[in-house]
Amino acid sequence: MFQASRRDFIKIASLGAGGLLAGPQLWADSDPLYERYGIKKIPTYCEVCFWKCAGWVHFDKSGKPYKIVGNKADPLCNGRFCPRGTAGLGMYTDPDRLKVPLIRTVRDGKQTYKEATWPQAIDYIASKMRKIIDEHGAESLALFNHGAGGKHFGRLFKALGSGNIAAPSYAQCRGPREVAFHSTFGAGVNSPENTDIKNAKCLVLIGSHLGENMHNAQVQEMSTLIDKK
Repeated sequence: MFQASRRDFIKIASLGAGGLLAGPQLWADSDPLYERYGIKKIPTYCEVCFWKCAGWVHFDKSGKPYKIVGNKADPLCNGRFCPRGTAGLGMYTDPDRLKVPLIRTVRDGKQTYKEATWPQAIDYIASKMRKIIDEHGAESLALFNHGAGGKHFGRLFKALGSGNIAAPSYAQCRGPREVAFHSTFGAGVNSPENTDIKNAKCLVLIGSHLGENMHNAQVQEMSTLIDKK
């Protein structure tokens, strides 16, 4: 029976499924085997968090995705996805995943949703936004966004005449951190953070837990630091 020490457990838990995929990836990067088994891979990146690790999606002969692994050339993941990143495949294959727009409606006195085409959904949203602008002005529109997709909506709101754009994550997470770093060091910490955890002599975590946050490179560096002690 395999018995892991506390240090081994932290290391394994930190790397998670990303570490378990390191072995299969050794043969997965071999082109002859790809041709032999009809496997294809397409480059991608993960947006489950702002780390945006680069990776590869693997497809079988039928064209069905079956595995996601990190890209070894990416310094943010070093070829390893965290458990959230590898779970991206489950998000894609989830039978309850929304695949078409839904418009809220009332049927038999109860609120429900009906499927719509993309043109129908866009026209519906545009009509609602136009009504708000006509009655209250463009400045009455406000956008709370998160992730890369939010930038497109931000351009839309600016084009409509509203500059009321905010990211809740800034007030809850990034804002206090950036202000503190600017006040202390004269520069922002950025995302991902410009830190050197693996070579630290003392690591103090206040109101944060790197293992729970699962920001990929940070967890790997913390694991390296633990091994040094």
